[in-house]
Amino acid sequence: MSLKKSESICPICGQDNNCKHGQGGCWCDTVKIQKYVLDLVPEDKRGKACICKSCIEKYQK
Repeated sequence: MSLKKSESICPICGQDNNCKHGQGGCWCDTVKIQKYVLDLVPEDKRGKACICKSCIEKYQK
């Protein structure tokens, strides 16, 4: 199963999120993301794609 193009794009910065969710495991399966970071995702993109590692690191500091 491969991701749709829209699922491979970070909804915050628009870069590749390197997500492999649903393909045997991914780094995103074990990351805890603070609510205030999730709130940065535009409403129309919520629950459709993972936030990339760069944005998680940038906004969780």
